[in-house]
Amino acid sequence: MRRDADVALRLSIERLRDFLLGHKDTDFKDGDDFAGKLLEGIESAFADGWQTVRAVQAIRRTTKSIYEFYRLKDVTVFGGQSPVRLKLGGADNKSINFIDGLDHFYFSKFAPNTSQPLRKFFVDRYFKDGAALFGRESTEELADFRAAAGEKLKNFTDRQTKTIVQTSVSRVRNWAHIGSLSQAKIQLARIVATLDSRTTEICRELDGKLLRVGVAQTAIERLNQLEPGDFAAELYESPIGKAISKEPVKTIQSFLEDDGKTISDKLVEMGRGFPPYHPNCRTRMEGIIPGLE
Repeated sequence: MRRDADVALRLSIERLRDFLLGHKDTDFKDGDDFAGKLLEGIESAFADGWQTVRAVQAIRRTTKSIYEFYRLKDVTVFGGQSPVRLKLGGADNKSINFIDGLDHFYFSKFAPNTSQPLRKFFVDRYFKDGAALFGRESTEELADFRAAAGEKLKNFTDRQTKTIVQTSVSRVRNWAHIGSLSQAKIQLARIVATLDSRTTEICRELDGKLLRVGVAQTAIERLNQLEPGDFAAELYESPIGKAISKEPVKTIQSFLEDDGKTISDKLVEMGRGFPPYHPNCRTRMEGIIPGLE
């Protein structure tokens, strides 16, 4: 993915250069107008960088291989031994296709934590350098601006790429495990968080909690039908998504059943009852096999 990210970054810097050479300071009402139009242009160029055949194939190939590993070879979901001979089916292919498209969606756009600081940077430089940024003259200010913007873009995209990859691996692992548990007709799964100084509030709260595998599998099959943008909106911009973001522990506790350890089907049906619970989530699941507890 590093090579593909570099291509997207290069196209973004080229778009920034062309934008500055093709405008003058009087083309913009103010710094916000300048920053908005410049950001729109480089975001479009960045997205183009992820549309190459190589980038599309690389994401697809990586998603498929990781999914197949966690679905067919990694038996830790059963505690080290699979009770059935596992095989891929139509639901698996839909999951692979969906996650492939979702990753491409995230790779090809700037996350808010990328675009907002960039916008502020552009506004600040507009007021600092003004007319020196524009036109056909290769000024020192223009060269400095391009270098500074390029470094910021690289730092942002490096972090963004790492987050997308880590979150995707977590999603692939857990969705594949749910498919394996469902195929093995295991009814319950236990949430297993990695407990250390990096553990988030929500994962610490959910560690050891239970969920019904069949409900999770049905939720995944429903989510697989969504467009990537709709998926992101439903999980993170919906009322439940905003509630979890604002008060993760309190919200999760409100969706526990009377036994205090089983996650309600309602939360699982919405796609928020199984991991990943957040970007860079390390939480996983394991099946509960009667007699092997």
